[in-house]
Amino acid sequence: MTRIQVLALLLATLPLAANAAAKNVAHVEIDKTVKAGTADLPKGDYKIEWSGTGPSVQVTFIKGNFSATVPARAVERHHEVEAKLVTTQGSTTLLTALQLHKFTLQF
Repeated sequence: MTRIQVLALLLATLPLAANAAAKNVAHVEIDKTVKAGTADLPKGDYKIEWSGTGPSVQVTFIKGNFSATVPARAVERHHEVEAKLVTTQGSTTLLTALQLHKFTLQF
């Protein structure tokens, strides 16, 4: 393959890669500081991105200049709501799951 053919192939696949990445994004509002895995997440609106194959994924919480990545387990389930936090109380509020429309991300 010539360099031009390789470049054309790469450019042709960019929209597919961007579309695939866009499917693993959600937005969620956290109303108080919580702990997800080993990360402390301050109150605020977050963009959530996850990547990985199979049930093991890496979830990144992004808010402004802040980001934290934690491991999670993705379980296919249909939920009526777009995003719902599942937490447990104790001395620290733990984020145990994030229910999305087609998935549950378990921390």
